[in-house]
Amino acid sequence: MLTDKQKEVVFHGKGNILVSASAGSGKTFVMIERVKRLILEKGVDIDKILCVTFTVLAAKEMKQKLSDAITKA
Repeated sequence: MLTDKQKEVVFHGKGNILVSASAGSGKTFVMIERVKRLILEKGVDIDKILCVTFTVLAAKEMKQKLSDAITKA
């Protein structure tokens, strides 16, 4: 379940958005939900989406989580 702040990010409809929060706050989950929505509901080409994280490991994990979420949907 998303908090009100998380819903703002997932359903933000006007341009880009920056998500910055502390560890364990649900950033990755929110980013995956937002990107999944952009791809599946809005038809955005994945090559037009930029997600930035701080480590190669975190990027790999995010990529796998996004793949799993899209496959599940």
